[in-house]
Amino acid sequence: MGSWMLVWILCATVTLMPVCLHGAISVHFKTGRPLYVALGETLVLEAVFKKDSGDKIDMVSWDREGAKDNVRLSHGNRISLENGDTLLRVTDVAEEDIATYKVTVTDSNGYQQQDSIDVKNIVSGEPPKASITRVLECVVDNHGLAQWDSPQFSWLVDGVKVTNQSALLTNGSRLDISGVKGVNYTCIIKSSLGTLTTHFEMPTESERCCAGLIAVGVITGIALVAGSIFLMKYKKTSKHEAVSTKST
Repeated sequence: MGSWMLVWILCATVTLMPVCLHGAISVHFKTGRPLYVALGETLVLEAVFKKDSGDKIDMVSWDREGAKDNVRLSHGNRISLENGDTLLRVTDVAEEDIATYKVTVTDSNGYQQQDSIDVKNIVSGEPPKASITRVLECVVDNHGLAQWDSPQFSWLVDGVKVTNQSALLTNGSRLDISGVKGVNYTCIIKSSLGTLTTHFEMPTESERCCAGLIAVGVITGIALVAGSIFLMKYKKTSKHEAVSTKST
């Protein structure tokens, strides 16, 4: 009786072991959602797996679920799977790539975990805007839209690309003009949301000189008018005093 009980316990343990291990592996996307991308740009989706040291991943699969069809993705044409199939790269994004993407991970026990993310065309949201503030700081306002990459900044000064790395600050979003002086400054921002360009024109010496002369002229004019008014009042007061004295 004792031997049969031991065999039963052993069989139950072996049978239930995969159930106990189920759920040890989890998967999620690194970026926020929904994710936005512009047509013609590159889309990168990266999945993060969490597992115990003893767990083994047997297979990772990617699916694209569109309005018309569902497609199991694999290497070829514009699609590549990298980093042990944890990263999906789609180049030259087309309309068909605007869909829901699902990653599924299967462990050695045959259990699966999955996560999905919606990828939308940037035109469905409010397009990002770029501007130069504080003279030479290039700021991108993407209205909180999630994207997989960080913007890449480059600068042109009077049409010439800035190659002086010491002049590029804060990942290139700011430009120190002490060593790259010019008049016309252009900031170019490239990312998966598209390419943006914004400009800033530095006032020239002649413009600053003219502005100074105009300011001096305005101040001089105000002073002359004030002086004339004071002189007229003074003459009027003096004449009134003279008449009063004569009457007395």
